[in-house]
Amino acid sequence: MNGLCGGRWWLAGLVAMVGCLLSDHAGVAQDDDPPPPNEPAEQVEEDRSGEFVAARVRVPLPITGSVDANIKNSLQNLLARVSGDGERPTVVLEFTVDAGKSARGSEFERSLSLARFLTSRPMSQLKTVAYVQGSLQGHAVLVPLACEQLIMHPEAEIGSAGIDEENIPETIRLAYEEIAGYRNVLPVPMALAMLDQDQQLFLVNDQRFEDGEEYERLKAAGEVAKSDRIVARGEPLLLTGRDLRQRYNLIGDLAEDHGQLAERLKVPEEQLRRDFGMDRDWKPVHIELHGPISNRMVQRVTLMIQSAIEGGANFLLLEVDSSGGDPIACENLVNFLISQPQEVHRVAFIPREAAGNASLVAFACHEVVVGPDATIGGEGGYTYTAAGREDLRRFLQRVAAKSGRNWSIWAAMSDPELEVFTYQRKGSASRRFLSSEEAEGLREPELWQRGDEITQPGQPLRLTGQQAFDLGIANSLASDLEEVARGYALPDRIETPRSNWAHELIEVLSSPSLAFFCLFLGVLALMSELKAPGVGIPGFLAALCFGLFFWSKFLNGTAGWLEVMLFLGGIVFILMEVLILPGFGVFGLGGGLMVIAGIVLAMQTFIWPTTDYELDQIPYSLASVLVLFGALVSGMLFIKHLLPHTPLLNQTMLGTMDAEEAELRGRREMIVDLSHLIGKQGTTLTPLRPAGKARFGNEIINVSSDGDIIDRDALVVVKSVRGNYAMVRGVATPETNS
Repeated sequence: MNGLCGGRWWLAGLVAMVGCLLSDHAGVAQDDDPPPPNEPAEQVEEDRSGEFVAARVRVPLPITGSVDANIKNSLQNLLARVSGDGERPTVVLEFTVDAGKSARGSEFERSLSLARFLTSRPMSQLKTVAYVQGSLQGHAVLVPLACEQLIMHPEAEIGSAGIDEENIPETIRLAYEEIAGYRNVLPVPMALAMLDQDQQLFLVNDQRFEDGEEYERLKAAGEVAKSDRIVARGEPLLLTGRDLRQRYNLIGDLAEDHGQLAERLKVPEEQLRRDFGMDRDWKPVHIELHGPISNRMVQRVTLMIQSAIEGGANFLLLEVDSSGGDPIACENLVNFLISQPQEVHRVAFIPREAAGNASLVAFACHEVVVGPDATIGGEGGYTYTAAGREDLRRFLQRVAAKSGRNWSIWAAMSDPELEVFTYQRKGSASRRFLSSEEAEGLREPELWQRGDEITQPGQPLRLTGQQAFDLGIANSLASDLEEVARGYALPDRIETPRSNWAHELIEVLSSPSLAFFCLFLGVLALMSELKAPGVGIPGFLAALCFGLFFWSKFLNGTAGWLEVMLFLGGIVFILMEVLILPGFGVFGLGGGLMVIAGIVLAMQTFIWPTTDYELDQIPYSLASVLVLFGALVSGMLFIKHLLPHTPLLNQTMLGTMDAEEAELRGRREMIVDLSHLIGKQGTTLTPLRPAGKARFGNEIINVSSDGDIIDRDALVVVKSVRGNYAMVRGVATPETNS
């Protein structure tokens, strides 16, 4: 019986060995088989990019409230997508700290619950990778210990797990031993040293990490040839990614961004862009960008977004249906969107069209959702010149790092001359769509192999929604807003802010025709005020018109305090020239130039043109100068010929007098006639500096010298008289001559 059994085992072993050899041979043959000649490598990658290869789930810190439950729900949703064929999909748990929060404060029970879920049997269908970008402290350290792999930013930190505990009970200690020992991502003694500051940690013989007690035992046994104390008793253990990789060789990779992370994991980068941790407490707001993009639209949208974020919104759903427009307005909108706080999630939804530079809105968002029949890029509402295309490239290069995207394919949607190719990293599933210029700027350009061109000569890149999704430019497809909401677990009804009366008034006032009218009427009213006695209706009207002009430009984003101060300063200098310091006209000329400069700058978004588009805007700015001069000429003609004969309005100005009326008015104003004193001599009773009193016979009158200072008791002669005083000059006496 034993011999029979032994023969059966021998036969079974022989069969198994043959099977292994055949399977190994088949496997080698399969690996060595090249792809079919008529199927390019890019097509193979495209087919894989449509599969569930990788996903990213953001873990907000600290782990409190429902964070653990939300992450579990997200992971269960990903488990439902696993087909069971091929390699396990990779799930990256990204640890970040929301603004205004601290990495500390994670609850032990919730952290342990999430860690145990990661080590459960169902999660074996996914390859879990912890990616630490900031400082990870407190009991949240348990979660990366439960993952299969740990990747960190070089400057990121992990440790001080027990920082929120006054004493470390045995229950917590055993939990750390359990989780750290299950995966062994970090050695158990190191995990316990991170938990308990009373725990020492030594690196023994460059191979083993031991606590203080075990180190002393090994040392007593003579088994310690070399040792390095990593942390002493009473000190917290907080290690950077660079330390763990380069000094202790405990983690295999470092990654500074999602691009490097995709390269390290050999997964498509586009699949790591979307955050699948969507079961968070989203407060969404729906913003519509319909029609041509202009400064007025951008100003209205930015005001809405600012108000929504101040009200607690943290999810911006930007619905884009536009053919593009003003390039400066598009760039301003991009800058505004990428400058929003990190916790505000931005999603661009393109149901129909985002042509030309309207596609830049999607470039500034975290994720892009498109309709299957939508179009992105192509001919839009604005055609860039050669210089404008160069300006667009420089702008996208500048902001690409902040947006987390490659700039080439987005520039090609407005630039018909830019060539974009498919680049695939050798030995990796990662691919990118780059121009030759951007490809040369990669960290390791020699590892990227250029494939087919995706652009057509002389035409801007235009993609359908399905093409954008297949290429990984879009993250998902959706036919309507409700489908987008379901994909992100948003409420069925999403608030859509509407313009209030102030926003609508700004739009009306921002129209060029009305702005020019306010400017024209303001100058006309100001000139009328200068002819009116005191301050009256023209002055009020001038202040109102100029106030509306600058207020609309200020809120429309084309004017600031510089323009307002230039204009007001110019008006002050002109009044000084007219009323206080009449002279050579320096203040008047300078004030006029300041007024013109303030108005011109208020009509544009730049001080000095530096781009092709800004040069095109100069004629429109100079048109304001023509309007200004036209208002001056019209004002002078109106005041001289029409205003004096206009009922009611002629009462608001000072009329001019002819010679006869002026002489009659002078005679009426005379109280005393002193014409008989002309040519007569008298004696000063007071010093004349230049006015004073003098005696002429029996008459004492008010006199004024012709400019010289005359002493008391000096001899003077009357040159002329006016009203009740006389103009005199000194008479030289023999004593004076001597």
